[in-house]
Amino acid sequence: MRNLASGIRGLLVGLAVTALMLAGVAPARAAETLTVLHVFLAAGQSNMSGRGLPAGSTDDPADPRIFEFGASDRELQKAGVPLDMHDIATGLSPATTLAREYLKTQPGNVGVLLIPAAHGGTGFTTAASTLTWIPGAASAPELDLSALAVKQTLEGIAAAKASGRTVELKGVLWHQGENNATLTTSGYNARLDTVIAYFRSQLAVPNLPVVVGQMAPEGIAADPVRLNVDRSHRETPSRVPYTGFAAAMAGGTNTGDIIHFSRTGVEFLGKNYLSGYQQATAAAVVDNGSLNAQMPSIQGSAKVGAILTAVPGGWRPAPVTLAYQWYRSGTAISGAIGAAYTPVAGDLGATITVKVTGSKSGYPTVSKTSAATASIVKGTLAAPTPTIAGTRKVGSTLTAVPGTWGPAPVTLTYKWYRSGTLISDASSATYKLRSGDAGRTITVKVTGSKTAFNTASKTSPATATIAKGTLATPIPKITGTAALGSTLTAVPGAWGPAPVTLTYRWYRSHVLISDATASTYKVRTGDAGRTITVKVTGSKTGYSTVTKESTGTKVAG
Repeated sequence: MRNLASGIRGLLVGLAVTALMLAGVAPARAAETLTVLHVFLAAGQSNMSGRGLPAGSTDDPADPRIFEFGASDRELQKAGVPLDMHDIATGLSPATTLAREYLKTQPGNVGVLLIPAAHGGTGFTTAASTLTWIPGAASAPELDLSALAVKQTLEGIAAAKASGRTVELKGVLWHQGENNATLTTSGYNARLDTVIAYFRSQLAVPNLPVVVGQMAPEGIAADPVRLNVDRSHRETPSRVPYTGFAAAMAGGTNTGDIIHFSRTGVEFLGKNYLSGYQQATAAAVVDNGSLNAQMPSIQGSAKVGAILTAVPGGWRPAPVTLAYQWYRSGTAISGAIGAAYTPVAGDLGATITVKVTGSKSGYPTVSKTSAATASIVKGTLAAPTPTIAGTRKVGSTLTAVPGTWGPAPVTLTYKWYRSGTLISDASSATYKLRSGDAGRTITVKVTGSKTAFNTASKTSPATATIAKGTLATPIPKITGTAALGSTLTAVPGAWGPAPVTLTYRWYRSHVLISDATASTYKVRTGDAGRTITVKVTGSKTGYSTVTKESTGTKVAG
């Protein structure tokens, strides 16, 4: 009976699987038991903490093979998005995307344990009461980020071992630099190399792989002083053994942000963290008395004004001193000897290469030249949206505020529009509002041009509806002898802006004299002993009509 029941169950399972396959559904593979956890420490500032958007929800389903030992919740648990970092992370971290890519290369019984220890807005500093990554430099233990990261890692490894799994510390993922942009390359080298050595010493893994991630190219371009730190990052594999470099992508930042990577940028960076990890863990090349060098490459857009940066690759045995020379269609560019080069107008239509030369005492010098870029095309101007300053009423002058166009100098021209229609004679940076503008809106289009750059135009937001103007309205006066038969004259003063149409109304002791509408008035019998005044009314298209009254003149009698 037992064999019969077992056979029936087998038959039913077989029928079910067959039905699923006929329906186009493959039966799920049974999940393997996780017996091994590979540990990665994620350190640095906000990009490592996680700012990649969008994040969470259906974008980031839980992965049963990725764990975290958080900065706040010190338990071994399934990793979430965002990770439990030292600060409050708000998006996807490249540590998570590295873990996803890494697990594609591992057997099913291997999982990843992330130690999320990054903190936004931090760097290498000796300032009191400030978080710092310089080992031992903090003014209080709770501010020593390197020591805190080591402690968190050791606790996480202990918790993972307590779960009965085999645990292997695999590497450190580092992303930091924006907060230390003012450092020289050598200054940043010294601090980064110190923290790498500290992690290896305190975690008792002398050759612990460390992968250094690149800052956002947009942030580097906007603040070229960051090139010093960027060069340090790129040259780390040639300076420090068992390290790798993870290049970032251009166009991979959050909307309106040039510092923090979007989901797309974080996923790209995760793939390159894996490449950098493989670079860091590559088997040591036998020292045969020659430098071993990878072919360099060039990162950046092949256009005028865009920064090109050399990626030297790994040179062994580290450290190796690197020098650079840039070439325009095979001809050396005078003075272009840095790790970065910005194409100029003279490069238009040419290709760019970089030669990296490595030198080390006791070894023959070696040079490697990159592949050429595509032909350099016209650059893209930085073209902000202009605004309009000034009072929005007829007679006032509006001024176009173009913003900062670059790279300077950029030639700017202006066109003004009335409710979308070009004002043909308005082509300066200022525009005086006219009668016909009342009740309409005004915009200005700013066009920037520069040799070897594509011309760009930006239009301002529209103003509020233009109000009617305000006339200059002096108080009128009356001249002449206030006696029977004499003629009084209204002196209106200078109304403006000229011309202004003026009309007159004369009054006898505040009562309108119905037939007195000229600028003069002949005193009559009924005026004796009364006070004469005149009201002057000014009108002009596009301006509010205004009436002003003179002081009174008493008639004798």
